[in-house]
Amino acid sequence: MEGGYGVLAVLPPLIAIILAFVTKRVLVSLFLGIFTGGIIISGGNPFGGVVYSLDKIVTSMTDDYNARLLLFNLIMGSGVAFIWKLGGSEALTVWARDKIKSRKSAGVGAWLLGIIVFFNDYVNAAIVGNVFRDISEEQKISTEKLSYILDSTAAPVATFFISDWIAFQIGMVKSGMDTANITSMSAFEGYLRSVPLNLYCIFAVLFVGIVVITGKDFGPMLKAEHRAISEGKIVRDGAKPMMDVGYELGEPIKTRPMIITFFAPLIVLVVVTLFGFWWTGRGAGNLMEILGASDPATALLWGAFAMSITGIIMALTTKIMNLSEAMDTLINGFKLMLLASVILVMAWSLGGVTGDMQLADFIVNSIGENTPFAILPGIIFIIGMVVAFATGTSWGTMTILTPIAIPLAYKLTGDINLSVSMAGVVFSGAIFGDHCSPISDTTVLASIFSGADHIDHVSTQIPYALSVAVISFLMYLLYSFAGLGPIILIPIGIVLMLVMHYILSGYYEKKYGIDSRTKRAV
Repeated sequence: MEGGYGVLAVLPPLIAIILAFVTKRVLVSLFLGIFTGGIIISGGNPFGGVVYSLDKIVTSMTDDYNARLLLFNLIMGSGVAFIWKLGGSEALTVWARDKIKSRKSAGVGAWLLGIIVFFNDYVNAAIVGNVFRDISEEQKISTEKLSYILDSTAAPVATFFISDWIAFQIGMVKSGMDTANITSMSAFEGYLRSVPLNLYCIFAVLFVGIVVITGKDFGPMLKAEHRAISEGKIVRDGAKPMMDVGYELGEPIKTRPMIITFFAPLIVLVVVTLFGFWWTGRGAGNLMEILGASDPATALLWGAFAMSITGIIMALTTKIMNLSEAMDTLINGFKLMLLASVILVMAWSLGGVTGDMQLADFIVNSIGENTPFAILPGIIFIIGMVVAFATGTSWGTMTILTPIAIPLAYKLTGDINLSVSMAGVVFSGAIFGDHCSPISDTTVLASIFSGADHIDHVSTQIPYALSVAVISFLMYLLYSFAGLGPIILIPIGIVLMLVMHYILSGYYEKKYGIDSRTKRAV
């Protein structure tokens, strides 16, 4: 169909997302979403829909970047397996009993580590998840809560510090400035001007801090935390954790649990991955240009491989395992990531379907060019949310919207500084949608490394993400209509988040009969 498929393009992601929540069967839901798109593209022919769907899945698997990330996940599973079997997790848990005395300190620790590991969102989820998964279980923190902490620090933090995200975003700002024919400002300066208006990311990270420091929860997260404390169940009955290390690998070898067997593989992962960023982008110029030219998938793959090799070397040199046991652990580690890898392939495939059907173009074209600037930031934010939620990709959303938002704002206002700052609004909407979408790879990874059921993670995170999004939207309205700058908007937003958090937690305490602080029945 020329010019896309119009409103029909909404159906594949809509069906997949609704079915995922209703059935709690992610794989079936994703495939049915892909198949729906296949039938539409094939003109209603179900056999053509099957052929298209299978071709799209194969294409997603064989894409060079995706294949590297799949291999990264599988090898990462082996690294996690060695940490577990060598007793590294158990040693860390024993150490943590003396250092981390409360649920609050565990939550705050995961939040702070999530901020510190800023250079890549995938590595962030892997490291923070591996460090705090067993600590969280020890402190009876639900996997839903840990996955929320992972997901809501990984991507937002990566948008502010030196990372592959920043390099990508600078490229998007440049694309928008080129389209608007803005030459009096560098792309890097344009990116810096967009940061203060990336309000969702700022508020999302701060809201995690509010949640873990106050110890108060609301919505389905309150129920999950109540279950973890009162019943000792960090996952609900009937849940399908994305990675259940204890079940898949059995008990760790308790010959000589050493905390170095936990940290050494992770340190190697970080060092080799950072080296990979530099090596694959070397010669590009300054640090930001190197990051922009780097190959994150290759860097991550090298880091995971080095992590697994470190595990094998430690297993053999300490004589905790023989070669046969080490190879069994390697293979069992691959099995840890099998379900997650299949879900990633399906998510990528569905994203490909929405691309073929030009869903994003349909949504964007619905704006029109006669929109008053006063409501433009709010509209850009909402469209970014919708596109990212439906497609499962924040980078894809940024690629589509940034070259539209900047020239549109420039056409309406003629103000360069104001126009480039609209990129921050795009980034905010894109990352919100990415957080809430069950077909987002970063959301899947948060579920993997926390050991959470994927749909449980999404359904408990959405009320928190929506709360932050509402505050962000209100701040964009104040920015447009009242002319308030970020230096005023951010403190106002923080106060509103605190008030909203206490109101909602109080409401759900009464509704569920659960004390939000102790998570016990009242």
